[in-house]
Amino acid sequence: MAIQETRVKGVERLNNSINGNPKYRFHTDDGVVTTPSDSMYVYGLNVDSFYNKDVVIDYHLTTKGKAILDNITLKKG
Repeated sequence: MAIQETRVKGVERLNNSINGNPKYRFHTDDGVVTTPSDSMYVYGLNVDSFYNKDVVIDYHLTTKGKAILDNITLKKG
């Protein structure tokens, strides 16, 4: 797992998971992170509140190198 400070440049709504749960892709200054499939914390995200804001992201990489978002919060200060 990695933690990084970055700025969100865009949020893209993806197709729902096979089970009907929402999924998003965050475009940041440092790359792209995607919310995991069937993760309940995604329901609590107000994704529009992160647009063009400095954030702290926790993420992990899959074996194929895809960044999966574990947590996102607005940067304080």
